[in-house]
Amino acid sequence: MPQPDEDKLDPSAPMRLKDIIPIAFPHGGITPAGLRREDKRVRLKLMRIAGKDFTTLAAIEEMQRLCVVEPDRGEAPLHPDDRGKAALAAARAIAHELRTGRRGQS
Repeated sequence: MPQPDEDKLDPSAPMRLKDIIPIAFPHGGITPAGLRREDKRVRLKLMRIAGKDFTTLAAIEEMQRLCVVEPDRGEAPLHPDDRGKAALAAARAIAHELRTGRRGQS
């Protein structure tokens, strides 16, 4: 009778959140609390057994698929610095209007 490959993980086997994170996110960036937030957002299926939270690698893969952010096709993506500069320019224009009582004039 062949032995199961112990190096191969069963994607449907329940694992504790703290144990699944190093496997599913080997470079970090997520915590058990983050996974619980995804459960509240209905993007990750959790199981609560004996007061402990479990999930599967298959559920994590599904969550990752649901969390993909598609770029807005209507406008070119802005660099964060560009957004900050645009917001600062808008704030300065509003402040100028409030100081001078004039709209749209420099």
